[in-house]
Amino acid sequence: MMFTTPLYAQSSVGCDPHRTRLIPYPSASAAEARGLERQRYMQPITDWDRPETTVLRAKYTFPFSWLERQVYLRVEDAYQPYEVYINGKLAGSSRNGFAAAEFNITKLSREDLNDVEIRLLSADEVNKIECFARGANLPKVFVVSQPRVRVRDISWSAEIGMNGVVNSNFEVVMHNATLGDKVSTLYYELYLNDTIRLGGGRRDVALGKYGVDTMRFGLPVPDSVLWSGSKPQNVRLMLKNRVEGRDVEFYNFPVALVDMRYEQGIFYINNCAEKIEFTEMSPASTVDDVAKAVERGVRSIRFTAGSVTEEVLDYCDAQGVYVAVTAPINSSSSGNSRKRGGNPSNDPKWREDYVERTLQLYYTTKRHPSIVAYVLADDSANGICLYESYLALKAVARNRPVFYFDGSREWNSDHLK
Repeated sequence: MMFTTPLYAQSSVGCDPHRTRLIPYPSASAAEARGLERQRYMQPITDWDRPETTVLRAKYTFPFSWLERQVYLRVEDAYQPYEVYINGKLAGSSRNGFAAAEFNITKLSREDLNDVEIRLLSADEVNKIECFARGANLPKVFVVSQPRVRVRDISWSAEIGMNGVVNSNFEVVMHNATLGDKVSTLYYELYLNDTIRLGGGRRDVALGKYGVDTMRFGLPVPDSVLWSGSKPQNVRLMLKNRVEGRDVEFYNFPVALVDMRYEQGIFYINNCAEKIEFTEMSPASTVDDVAKAVERGVRSIRFTAGSVTEEVLDYCDAQGVYVAVTAPINSSSSGNSRKRGGNPSNDPKWREDYVERTLQLYYTTKRHPSIVAYVLADDSANGICLYESYLALKAVARNRPVFYFDGSREWNSDHLK
């Protein structure tokens, strides 16, 4: 197939709302193993043909059992703009290849074998705000099957009460992709060391046609299970979604509970003040790179502008390394001028890109306890785009601070307050 690559990527189209990686499993035992190999509800795509340097082609299977389900293509670590085609038809595009994106490919898929093509687009325009080294451009891609009444996302937090009791709080976003009213029954159980049951229950969630709602529940837990840099540990959440009497998806999450806040320049982790001094590292750092830094005594890392892999963040979670991640924005090549034609950070036409990239960073990483701060950009002057990014991120980032170290000491950085 011959085609002309667009000069640059247009605004992202066809993307589902961004979320952390969420892999459904067909049984409780499969969910407990939490593997990323092929299973009934997920297919990783790794066998790519590359007829051109900017084209990746592969196949996936759409089994008969998926006919009453929704199918999504998740793309991670593309590192440049791209378009996704399914059986020759456009499924969607992403202008920001540094955040994981998902595309609903249900209607474009057919039973049995299907063609998927990722076209890597020119980054000529977005290079204005991407003045940093890119990683390899062979993305991680998964085909995920979920029921039409599905778990769309999940998050959790912890709060230490006045009496010392720790309340764990969970939010499960549910989505109904059918034309009728539906009821999902969610069963949940929280375990310590896979054997000690801390609590559990069930909730019914009523959803109208194409409805979205959030199911919330909380459980008291002992403070001995809290995550911190000195004691990185997890409890385990088992979740089951039952619709019309059928168990349609299972999850088993390692859950790190931490009460985190930042006040007057001090991080408080589980009410204990922590002295956190970040060591800068490239977002292209591997697990081995971070492990070597930890061996040298590094316990806090600020990854500069770009994209940090799930594997690196998982390692930081497990090792108790405190992390600050930076949105993929560095517009240093445009200088510091705020006048027309100067730095994009003060050009309203870039506002959507800045805000989108900042929020995508949050929504795709929010479950990692190691992330204690978000950074708006690197060396990007300042202006309306970074002001709006700060306000948007502060509205959702809960107790995590938002920093911008290169903003000439203006108000859009918590480290100056």
